[in-house]
Amino acid sequence: MAPAGGRAEDYLAWFQELTELGRETIPQRTVEAARRALILSATSLGLELVETAGPAPTFLLLPPGGATPSLTIFTTWSSEAHPVVPAAAEGGERLALAASLGALDAALAAGSLPGSAAVLAAPAAGHGSIVLESILRERRPSLQPGVAFWPRVGTEAPRRRRVFLGARGQVVLGLWGGDSNPYALRDRLVAEIKDAAYGPRPLDFELLRKLASQPDALDFLEETISDPVEVVGEGEERLREALFAPVGRVAKSPIAHPDRPRAWITIEGAEDMDPGALAERARSLAPDARIEQAEGFLWDRLNLYHPSVQALIHTAKSRSAGAEIWPASPWVTPSGLFTRALGTPLAEWTVPLPIGTRVRSAGIDAYRSVVDELTELFVRGVATS
Repeated sequence: MAPAGGRAEDYLAWFQELTELGRETIPQRTVEAARRALILSATSLGLELVETAGPAPTFLLLPPGGATPSLTIFTTWSSEAHPVVPAAAEGGERLALAASLGALDAALAAGSLPGSAAVLAAPAAGHGSIVLESILRERRPSLQPGVAFWPRVGTEAPRRRRVFLGARGQVVLGLWGGDSNPYALRDRLVAEIKDAAYGPRPLDFELLRKLASQPDALDFLEETISDPVEVVGEGEERLREALFAPVGRVAKSPIAHPDRPRAWITIEGAEDMDPGALAERARSLAPDARIEQAEGFLWDRLNLYHPSVQALIHTAKSRSAGAEIWPASPWVTPSGLFTRALGTPLAEWTVPLPIGTRVRSAGIDAYRSVVDELTELFVRGVATS
């Protein structure tokens, strides 16, 4: 189902400047391009555009009059600070934003969505967690839906589409002053949260066994591991470690500066890891240093029978050989922030582009293929909720 009356061409044209901008572009020009496209989109969709203050604002397209949306879409208008492959294509964030709005237009025009919808376009998904959680809490009545989706664009179409029933968390701490060893502090924090984590459930073990028997799934996992030394074992054990075991990293500044932390400590994974509590624990272990929390993404679990997950599974069946279900994604996502602030998890879905398509200059046919699939996903999600 594609937008009628040439609407797909409208959204693609509105976002053309933004999608063609490179990562090295002057940030203010990127913001201005995103703002212009989103103003036109909000008017077309009949939504109210709200922009947060700051050099890297978050744009919200909200139902008029404070109505509750039937669907919330999370997107990003800028590039990620870290590589996103294989989760999605490099530079595909802006194309996914344009296609999401085109798909929303198509669903609304067809009368397939009751009420209205909300769109949250953040600068990025991999950082800015503290600001994002604040926005979700502040705008909860206008963002709290039955289902929430994070559409992404990829370059490869797997035989079975991947569905993730959770997401890893992440806490980033800045360490100023003192003599405390950041590596020892990292090791202590990782050991403590590893002891406190419950670990995989029976369904998780079943899914891990199935994935371990599929070479494609294991190859995909290897693409997601930034440092192979961090993950031990082979097959099922390697999957379990990559998805469930906490990992700690330290980044030290090569040049000392009083206004900058002497080290950054990143803790990733850790089921039920509370960022604020972890920061307080770090302060108690290193009382001679000043420790500030820079990021706080939450671990999350999605119920297999949640409407958003069921929509992913049925869309996978219609678009591929079926769903390849993972107990969690191998990377950090904002889903836990949505669950805590809105009571609704964020379901991630990647749409593959046709072979040979250039992400930053996708033609109308490739764009329509993404819009068509996202329209199906949005309609399924709302119908199931």
